[in-house]
Amino acid sequence: MSLEAGLIVIASLVLLAILLGFITLNRYLTYKERVALARLGFTPEDLAASGESGRPGSRGILWGGVITMMSGFALLLGLSPLGSGVWLIAGLLPMFVGLGMLLIYFTTSNAQARRPDARSEEASEAGQKPSVVHDDQPPATL
Repeated sequence: MSLEAGLIVIASLVLLAILLGFITLNRYLTYKERVALARLGFTPEDLAASGESGRPGSRGILWGGVITMMSGFALLLGLSPLGSGVWLIAGLLPMFVGLGMLLIYFTTSNAQARRPDARSEEASEAGQKPSVVHDDQPPATL
């Protein structure tokens, strides 16, 4: 095995170890956060209700867009030493598809954040004053 191939294998293993370490650290911090909130009296239902459902937009589109865009950018950088030519489309195409996915995420998340909730629409149709919900206060449950 040549020196270059050995360096590629070692670099790949180091990057894999960093990725796995990050995932492990993220899971551990999430676990510690849930334990601390449970000690404060929050139930698992409270924690589940305050999770992903409160965030506008689809996180899958965000992640997919970032991964696709960065893969295209890496291909573009890898093919650029060959000079400018048709082969750069192999990097430009996924990069712009990823940028399009990011654009979709940010435009749809802003539209969902501006949309009034269904309770205020129903109240305005009935001629009642809609209730005001502040961002720092959780909505009241019946």
